[in-house]
Amino acid sequence: MTDFLEVKAKRTFAVGKELKTKKSDPFKVEAGEAKQLEAQGLVDIVGEAQAAVEDDATDEAADKPVISSARSTKKKDKPDAVNEGS
Repeated sequence: MTDFLEVKAKRTFAVGKELKTKKSDPFKVEAGEAKQLEAQGLVDIVGEAQAAVEDDATDEAADKPVISSARSTKKKDKPDAVNEGS
């Protein structure tokens, strides 16, 4: 289980495609990322993110179907003559 911390921006910086500023609401990031951002002087760590939010995320993941990225190794049953005429 990944730990999340709530942080507040001290300076303007980008998180993904989103800009965080001094006026931004506190937001959640992984603990390791929060410590890196704090070391760079970009954020203050406000506190730990609420565990209830993580429980909801786990429930949502359980409802989603599992999608496999494995590919089939089965060859198509076409005679070689069909492929040569193309």
